[in-house]
Amino acid sequence: MGCFRKLLKYGLLCTIFGMMGSSVVSPSDAQELKTINFMGTNEKSCGNYPQFILQEFGFLEKEGYQVNLLATDTTVPYVAFLANGDADLAMLDSGQVLQAVSTGQAIKVVYEAQQFGPEGVYAPADGPVQSLADLRGKIVGLPSDRDLIIATIALESAGVGIDEVETVVVGDSGPVLVKSLQDGTVHAVIAAPVDRAIIETSGVALRDLTPPEVSYVPGNSLAVWEPTLEEKRPLILAFLRSWAKGQRAGVLDSKAVMSACKKRAPEQWERPGNGERVLNNSIYTTSLSRTMKMGEPQPDVWARIQAPYVRLKEIDKEIDTATFLEPSFIAEVNDFTTDDVKAGINKFREANADILIP
Repeated sequence: MGCFRKLLKYGLLCTIFGMMGSSVVSPSDAQELKTINFMGTNEKSCGNYPQFILQEFGFLEKEGYQVNLLATDTTVPYVAFLANGDADLAMLDSGQVLQAVSTGQAIKVVYEAQQFGPEGVYAPADGPVQSLADLRGKIVGLPSDRDLIIATIALESAGVGIDEVETVVVGDSGPVLVKSLQDGTVHAVIAAPVDRAIIETSGVALRDLTPPEVSYVPGNSLAVWEPTLEEKRPLILAFLRSWAKGQRAGVLDSKAVMSACKKRAPEQWERPGNGERVLNNSIYTTSLSRTMKMGEPQPDVWARIQAPYVRLKEIDKEIDTATFLEPSFIAEVNDFTTDDVKAGINKFREANADILIP
């Protein structure tokens, strides 16, 4: 009779083992989670913290899915992973999107994950370069050849042609960037947030020379393969909504987010101050939503940024944004409440009280 009353009151099933104790099985535990294959910019970095938070805070599990973070250390274009089906979603920067569409690749941008360009132009704070104009006749270090367009756009905003400076590819290793600045091999560098954090925590104070033309762009967007979009719509929606919740969690409880990221990527926290710098930059700058609805594609911005790509022959001609922007997910992606996000935060805090950053 006691078990029957419990059944009525709590909706729990009693078994003959009820006297020995019982456990509650959540819906996600009762069925096997389906897997989403995701290609980010760096599967080991807190720079895109929602990729960890959607797991640690249970947002994706609640949707009935789990994520497989694909290894990003590859020379294969990310678009190829979408085309061959290895990735369900991939994170592409604006240049990769425009170049893919320009060459006829059937991709759709479904969510602007970063509405602020992550890369910037930096020079030693105590050096002779105090403005972009001061870079005439100087050497600019690039992480890769792909960053030449960032340098070009930045310099042109100050009336400096790319042919008026010398560019050299120094790689994207933080320690190498530090050394190249310290020994004067380069006078400024193009650096991502992770590399900037390494440079600054190594004792090199930086002067930020980044102009709005470089920053106010879709830094990284989530893209899918159009031919499989409708087939994968439930999967895509589940991932995007979980990502949006993770993004919102950063603003609501940055300490919990830092704790989760440190748990997932402890190597980014080995250098004092590095992890905090990366997370704060992502939460409050690159990943901070700048549209009314989170992730909402911005056709006007995409149209504005294309001219330099045409001029530098990165794309043949300007592209109609309607051919590659897919806003149909945004309303449902944003269909959650602050309480939904806080529930995930509280769940993580209770389960990880021993590792919480105070």
